[in-house]
Amino acid sequence: MNIKNLIKFFLHIENLKTVKRKGWIIKSKVKEVESVAEHSYAATSIAMIISDLVGLNTEKVMKMMLIHDLPEGIIGDLVPGENANKDMDEEEAIRSILGSLPDKMQIDYTEIWNEFKMNKTKESQLVHEIDKLELIIQLSLYRDRMSKEAFNEFLQSSEKIIELDLNRELLNEILKEIE
Repeated sequence: MNIKNLIKFFLHIENLKTVKRKGWIIKSKVKEVESVAEHSYAATSIAMIISDLVGLNTEKVMKMMLIHDLPEGIIGDLVPGENANKDMDEEEAIRSILGSLPDKMQIDYTEIWNEFKMNKTKESQLVHEIDKLELIIQLSLYRDRMSKEAFNEFLQSSEKIIELDLNRELLNEILKEIE
């Protein structure tokens, strides 16, 4: 195990605290928007609970939730359509980031990353949904500091991804609260 490489990986994680969520910057009047790290923590916490409730592999879900945002420390938090090479850039970034870890972990985490990108398993589908559900929860907190158009844009782009019954139920309750 290479301690310097571990520190490099840990510093990358720490850097996610400085990467602000660009969609909020562009579409809201919030002065201090959440960072990628704050989003990742909230989304992972939500995913842990939902995964346990629906009986999925919660350890894998939590790892996937944390891994999926790692490239943003290098390529930034991109808004849809901003970068035509996003997938290639993410792949290059994740290889670089995970390359700091011991070989076995690189292999395991790369498999989890690939599973997330393929979005074919129940765990990966849950991670994609929770990523959007957390956004909607954050949207409810930022609602008063954004235009109705921007609010609806975030909502419409996110809610169509949520299919799991429990997540739909949570979404519907959140929407009742913010109306």
